[in-house]
Amino acid sequence: MKKIIFILVLPALLPVVSGCKKFLTREPISFVSPANYYNNEEEVSKALAGVYDIVSAETQWGCRIPVRHNASTDESFFSYTSFPTGPFRYNYDVADAHVTELWKALYAGIERANTLLANLNKAAMDDSKKQVVRGQALFLRAFFYFTLVQYWGDVPLKLEPSSSVNNVDIARSPAKEVFEQIVADMKEAETLVQSATEVGISGIVSKSAVRGILARVYLTMAGFPLKDASKFKEARDWALKVKESGEHVLNPDYKQIFINHSADIEDYKECIWEAECYGTNNDAYREGGRIGNENGVNCRSTDFAQIGYAYGFNSTTRKLYFLYGPDDVRRDWAISTYSMNAAGVKTTLAATNIYGRNCAKWRREYEVLSPKNKNYTPANFPMLRYADVLLMLAESENEVNGPTPLAHEALNLVRNRAGLSDTAIAGKDDFRLEIRNERARELCFEGLRKPDLIRWGIFLQAMKETAEEFRAYATSSQMYAAVNAENVSERHLLYPIPLSETSLNKKIVQNPGW
Repeated sequence: MKKIIFILVLPALLPVVSGCKKFLTREPISFVSPANYYNNEEEVSKALAGVYDIVSAETQWGCRIPVRHNASTDESFFSYTSFPTGPFRYNYDVADAHVTELWKALYAGIERANTLLANLNKAAMDDSKKQVVRGQALFLRAFFYFTLVQYWGDVPLKLEPSSSVNNVDIARSPAKEVFEQIVADMKEAETLVQSATEVGISGIVSKSAVRGILARVYLTMAGFPLKDASKFKEARDWALKVKESGEHVLNPDYKQIFINHSADIEDYKECIWEAECYGTNNDAYREGGRIGNENGVNCRSTDFAQIGYAYGFNSTTRKLYFLYGPDDVRRDWAISTYSMNAAGVKTTLAATNIYGRNCAKWRREYEVLSPKNKNYTPANFPMLRYADVLLMLAESENEVNGPTPLAHEALNLVRNRAGLSDTAIAGKDDFRLEIRNERARELCFEGLRKPDLIRWGIFLQAMKETAEEFRAYATSSQMYAAVNAENVSERHLLYPIPLSETSLNKKIVQNPGW
């Protein structure tokens, strides 16, 4: 596609925007053509870094996907009123900047992966290392397609690098075919990449990362829109592989997971895969993200260097707040119990002030880099946590075999870490509901709720109920959140194909309602 052709001629610039700290070892260098690149391990490593870069980019999981694209659901709302339009308001059109940048960045990542895969064989490097690179590139390409198909449904499926700026007309492939390619690529990748123990860090894709994301892919295929119930068993089997590997355990302290993200402390046993952000965007690599800045507790300090400035874009719904029981240790870490003034001083929030409570998982006070940047942080973002894998295992096991001891064990491991006792639910429907609620309690603000609601087929109903909740409980100054939820209609199950794409690609067809 014309919009991403430039990636073909930028492989040597990829380290400038590397997506993993392991690769952040080189100064920016000048332009070079792919024909003269991919010659050795160093050049291949730089190219792979460029593929990873898309994962942690500000337009992707370094900020926008969890903070803006998934901001307004039944668990949270976008509480920054200065942006009147956007996906977080369900008030946008085919020219929306957020939708456009997401599409472009994902296809940029696919182009980078395609170019690397097409040129990998000519590199003079150890073949075993080459195969590991191939596995990572295949997985990342598949993951970008997985994101595309979740947001847009049928999308152009492109598996070779672009060869001409004139070849931009590519039809959309049916979502089922895209999913089949995703599964094929991920299954091959699983045989090539290293184990989590061998990798040893969360920023590089391991077998556990591939297996866990495959479970997520199969759960998505089992739900809306494909509704292929046979995929529940596949999801169960891949999630079980992660559990049975023995390489992962839950961090015993829930809040420490997120402190680690801000303080750059490694914990691949809980956080199987992370989007790696780095520095404060003041260096040549400019790899700082905005986790903890856009989705931190509101603090508009003018002392940017010492006190962590945060916008408080994401706040809790009443539903999420009251899903937690009084003994659940997660609530008062995930959801703020305090507000902050410009000096960074905390004031306890009134018990009745539910909608004034921001996302508090990532707190800038735990950043170890000094001085701080106003808008950019080094905090990593969890792409896949072991707790998520356990909940996917419990969900898929219940769908296949009912609430078995295995399903209860997986669920109770997550509950017990939160300070809760074991649950013993007899009915399949009741267990399904409990899993859906537990995913909100455990994984809130992590960019998973909207895809979950859509695959469960309850997104429209959930947003209707969220609107009713705000109408019943919000103050007049907060009533915009009810309007946001009321904006939701069937067309919001998918994003529109961006105007920039439909104006160039004559074979592409717009999604219904747009």
